[in-house]
Amino acid sequence: MSARLLRVLASRWTRLVLVASVLLGLQTTLLNDMRPFGVMTQVMVLFAACAGVVYGAEIGAIAGLVIGLMYDCVLTTPLGLASLVLGATALVAGVFPYFVRESSWWNKAIAVGVASAVGEILFPVSQAMVGLGGWVQWRVLLVALIVGIMNLFLAPLLLPVTRWTLKETLVG
Repeated sequence: MSARLLRVLASRWTRLVLVASVLLGLQTTLLNDMRPFGVMTQVMVLFAACAGVVYGAEIGAIAGLVIGLMYDCVLTTPLGLASLVLGATALVAGVFPYFVRESSWWNKAIAVGVASAVGEILFPVSQAMVGLGGWVQWRVLLVALIVGIMNLFLAPLLLPVTRWTLKETLVG
């Protein structure tokens, strides 16, 4: 094998696509049927927010765009809409490390929960902006609150996975 192929296979972006594929499979199968409080757990939003919290705004936003593009392939919304929303969610979460110098795991979990709630509000707003009417309702705030709380509790499980997925490796 050539060194170039090894570098591509060991890259953080290859791992991101593979881990996001597993999470997308969970999102569209198991989590689609399990709806606590009538709200679907948004694991793709959680993954994008974790990427922003762990690696900052730049890497998080790129990871959010990639995760969102993968999520766009299974949604019925216009292509690129979820990509922009998850990129913005990861960007919002990526601002957190600039304000907290040495954060603990619970600070990161709170930041993931808040960014997830913001991302959940951005979905219907962006759908309304592209002409898909009827999505912006008062129930969106309740859904965002529930998704934020669920992702707050799921964040400690996904933060180490995100740290491993996006860490930079040197091969060759």
